[in-house]
Amino acid sequence: MRALGSERFAIALTLALVYLSLPPLAQLCAASEATILAVTATSATLRWTAPGDDGDLGRASQYDLRFSVYNVQGNDSLAWWTSSSTKICSGLPNPGVAGTRDSFVVVGLAPERTYYFVLRTADEVENWSFFSNIAVVTTPGIPDTNRQGDTTPPPPVAGLTATPSAGGIRLTWSPSGAPDVAGYVLYRKYQQLDYVQLTDGIIEVTTYLDKDVLSGESYGYNVTAVDYSGNESPLAQAVTAIALTPPPVATKLLAPFPDPCLTQAILRYEISDGRAQSTLKIFDINGRLVRDLGEANPEPGQYSIAWDLRASNGERVAAGIYFCVLSSKDATSARKVSVLR
Repeated sequence: MRALGSERFAIALTLALVYLSLPPLAQLCAASEATILAVTATSATLRWTAPGDDGDLGRASQYDLRFSVYNVQGNDSLAWWTSSSTKICSGLPNPGVAGTRDSFVVVGLAPERTYYFVLRTADEVENWSFFSNIAVVTTPGIPDTNRQGDTTPPPPVAGLTATPSAGGIRLTWSPSGAPDVAGYVLYRKYQQLDYVQLTDGIIEVTTYLDKDVLSGESYGYNVTAVDYSGNESPLAQAVTAIALTPPPVATKLLAPFPDPCLTQAILRYEISDGRAQSTLKIFDINGRLVRDLGEANPEPGQYSIAWDLRASNGERVAAGIYFCVLSSKDATSARKVSVLR
């Protein structure tokens, strides 16, 4: 009981320290013809400047982007945010380093409608920022090339490349020559698994940065073109790339993958100083120790470990929010992970 009490105190202290520094809101900018991003009859690409975790430093943990066909009434942003008519975007990117530009494509919009977008940002323990400014986007009408009864798909996309970079794996491809192409869908293959859709719907741009990769792991990619009638082209020529292993800048936990998780969670962490012994533990939302995953790799570098979503007694944990904590005598780093049933 004494050890358990100290664990509760440690996680509570970690959360309290993080709570003192709420991430600032991100200034949201609607795409326009003056940018590389685009607005189509059924989608809109938005961009914004990433905030930090502590002021203008570090990196926030997650975004929440919502939109509606109704504008915010006066200063009552909270009523708009929680209204049943306000839609929640899924598949948002992980925040970039403070000051960099992030973007997202919202699909499933209706032609010739005006939409209002608002963004919020959170740190790793879900301290949420205030509301961003309101970005307004009006979609155009559907081009005449969208013919009713069209069942002919676009030709395969050409020129797909995958290039490892410090921020992930950068994908680029050549624009489709078909006149009625609405956008593109990316697919990713990991290990021996089948291809799964990487993008949340179609995207209009011909480049994409896959940030959700593990260092040193190999990934396969493919892309298709989709026209305004919903016809999808055959797959392009597949490409593969191995994610880079950047030198660690601090002893810290990275974002778990996937999140939320159903069968297991891959916990990634960086060790910058091999002289300090570090441990990796799982706590529930009440600060109780759920699982001790043992000592972290002592050598400097980036590593990952799979948590099978089981407690110390071997039983599967209940659905809910859990905290992964990497701690040493000099530092503590915590990350939230959601478990589904």
